[in-house]
Amino acid sequence: MDQHLLARPGGVRGKGSASEATLVALLAARTKVTRCLQAASPGLTQATIMEKLVAYASDQAHSSVERAGLIGGVKLKAIPSDGKFAMRASALQEALERDKAAGLIPFFDSML
Repeated sequence: MDQHLLARPGGVRGKGSASEATLVALLAARTKVTRCLQAASPGLTQATIMEKLVAYASDQAHSSVERAGLIGGVKLKAIPSDGKFAMRASALQEALERDKAAGLIPFFDSML
């Protein structure tokens, strides 16, 4: 086994499943953006940030992505896919612009 993949302090640890990896990625992103926003605006509460966070995934995304959004307590928006089942970049850009204008905080995009 590659020594870089073995668990150790500060090392990389493999995840047990795609569902677990997706959840961990979403929670890590949520934590990072929350900490950054609170550092920039100390009076900003976690509850205020949480109600504004929004994540994105293709309408063809694995069910683990929706489950991660539910467990993580964030809004998850489905972005339309094209004829080859790939997320349409233009649709993602439109959603980002619309949500930012509405005061939401985009923070996560899943490609699963």
